[in-house]
Amino acid sequence: MEGEDGQCASRVECVESWQMSDGEHQIDPSLGAQRGDAAELSPPRWLDLSEQALLSSCHFDAFRGPGPGGQKRNKTSNSIRLTHEPTSIQVVAGESRSLQENKLRAIRRLKLRLAADIRYTVELRWFEPPAWFDAVKQLGRLAVSHRNEHYARTASLVLDLLQARNGSVGDVAKLLGVTTTSVVKFLEEEHQLWAAANAIRKSAGQPPLDKRR
Repeated sequence: MEGEDGQCASRVECVESWQMSDGEHQIDPSLGAQRGDAAELSPPRWLDLSEQALLSSCHFDAFRGPGPGGQKRNKTSNSIRLTHEPTSIQVVAGESRSLQENKLRAIRRLKLRLAADIRYTVELRWFEPPAWFDAVKQLGRLAVSHRNEHYARTASLVLDLLQARNGSVGDVAKLLGVTTTSVVKFLEEEHQLWAAANAIRKSAGQPPLDKRR
């Protein structure tokens, strides 16, 4: 995956080849490669794409699976398997009798997996919070729920910065202009994000974060 300087850093950090189109415009693979003598083939930041564009690189499979609904539930293929082809990330949702509800759950889970699993290099010398970040910041605190359209993008940004700052949550908070406590709270409320943050800290030689009492 590309960083702000067009670089990408592993499987979870870089997809070597990709194709993307939302039907009306083709995503240019050279976009974002801003430095160096030659542009590198880099996929877009998946969570910055429109949902339509993101899903154009995915496929849905409906299947029968265990879950609520009794006899009727077992006779219909209401469970959803959603695969993001460029990264091979796959998620499943089957809690509801409704196929549409399961699709929506699968999309949310895919975005969360992309946020937790895919890392981008951040060039800290030129870093400024993106314009949309104002929508998830209130009174100097990070304030964003799962229902917010920027939830997954926020998670991705926080984890990218955490990797860039060698696991320092305090440094991430300063870069974003929010309190350290609000960043910790944001991460600990979602298991996947908490696990990803502690994996980053472990690789940087830092102890795991402690959950608030």
